[in-house]
Amino acid sequence: MKIPLKLGEDRHQSTVAAAAAAIARDVAAVKAGDWNAKNSLVRTFQHLLTSLAEKRSHGDQSKHNRYIDAGKEGLFKAAKKYKAKSNGENFQLFALDYIEGAMDRIDGEGGMLSRLFGK
Repeated sequence: MKIPLKLGEDRHQSTVAAAAAAIARDVAAVKAGDWNAKNSLVRTFQHLLTSLAEKRSHGDQSKHNRYIDAGKEGLFKAAKKYKAKSNGENFQLFALDYIEGAMDRIDGEGGMLSRLFGK
């Protein structure tokens, strides 16, 4: 998520707050098994999933698709394990480790936290 440079603008804050609220609703609905919420969550994180898959696949389309599928599974796993404290802003950081971990398992590596702190 991009950090806004002008925090004083009400329009921008309301947009960020609305996006965080939508993510929080989708995460809660995914826990309940709602397929529409899963689709909405994938659409929200599609740019991140695609970007991570492109960096890892190096032009190999079959690997790219496997990375996308693994990233979606990681996203759904993160949604099921996430315990919301206040809003959906923290979910993005929480989900990143699950997404990268699922993509890393294709190559036999660990997730982001295991790369930082060891196994």
